[in-house]
Amino acid sequence: MSAACVVPATIAHEIHGEWIASSAAFARLGAEWSGLFQRANQDNVFLTFEWLFTWWKHFGKGQLAVIAVRDQTARLVAVAPFYIARSLAGMGARRLGFLADEHVGSDYLNILADPAFEDLAVHEIVRTLFAHQRLWDYIELRDTAESPLAAAFSVGLESRGLCASHATRRVCHYIPLPPTFEKFLAGLSTSLRCNYKRRWRILQREHQAECLTVSSAAGIERHFPSLIALHRMRFEQRSEESAFLAPGVPEFHAEAMRALASQGMARLILLQAGGETVSAIYGFSVGKTFQFYQCGMHTGWMRQGVGQVLIGHAIEQALTAGHTTFDFLRGDESYKRQWAEQWREIVTLRFFDHRPASVMAHGRLRATAAVRGAARQFRALIRSRAGRLISPPHPEKLSA
Repeated sequence: MSAACVVPATIAHEIHGEWIASSAAFARLGAEWSGLFQRANQDNVFLTFEWLFTWWKHFGKGQLAVIAVRDQTARLVAVAPFYIARSLAGMGARRLGFLADEHVGSDYLNILADPAFEDLAVHEIVRTLFAHQRLWDYIELRDTAESPLAAAFSVGLESRGLCASHATRRVCHYIPLPPTFEKFLAGLSTSLRCNYKRRWRILQREHQAECLTVSSAAGIERHFPSLIALHRMRFEQRSEESAFLAPGVPEFHAEAMRALASQGMARLILLQAGGETVSAIYGFSVGKTFQFYQCGMHTGWMRQGVGQVLIGHAIEQALTAGHTTFDFLRGDESYKRQWAEQWREIVTLRFFDHRPASVMAHGRLRATAAVRGAARQFRALIRSRAGRLISPPHPEKLSA
């Protein structure tokens, strides 16, 4: 869809966008949303009704602004999962963004649309947004997928006079899975392949280790505290804070996992050795993709490579389940790069117009970004200088 694209009136009136601002009306979309999700062939848990509605219950603030697009038969053909809230970074301006774009690390946020109605739906969503322009000052689409649908939506906004700016980009590593686990292992580096096999053999032989995949709501509820405990243990050892343990976040996940388990999507993968759970992975089986969301490991078992072993097992289970992609989601951690050679980006886009509140928000956000960028460069410089100060002397100087 291009900026010059015009949807004929005879076609445009076949669909209609509804602005949903109440939690009760949002809740009533549940069954229809799930049907649309299936028709859209989505492999992304972050666009499910269960994830987004649970987030609104736990973290929702401001005003709902979900746009539901229906065809002539009143069937749901697209949803734009938006909300509006005051932005402190934007001098209190009213920011319109995607639901679940804070606190819980949602990736690939986007509009959800039936493929047969994408162009029409984008046109109607843009029209509905501007029919309610008095309610928002600027648009910020955080962590959105770079996709044809997102591109068409951006073009639609710019065609209405909004100016776009890129705020951030994040890396998501992923593995296109081959037909068999043996073929996957053959494509790994020699050291990773040998370490994985050796550590798994030792854990089985010396500690009667086994890996379990839990998908039922009851099983997930029973084992979820183990994931939390292992994740906390690892971060306490590193003297770091984890957003996964922030106030309200574990409670959100406990409820979201139950809802997603009822749809067959939630997974806990556990490595048990020596009579205890020593490593755990929390993820989602969605369509042809396994999404690796979070993990935890017992610090007393790290030398046995329990994290590496469990990731390898999770990849094997994904292949067994018929998945074609193993997605590590956001983050450039070294262990992700060790397993996955390919990556894609998620991007945050902002759109502003010429209204005073929008102009002021744009200026404030640019200034804040500049300050943060300078602070990052300063910290990098300090680390670099500190590294040079503590680095060992050159061998030639030692022999002089």
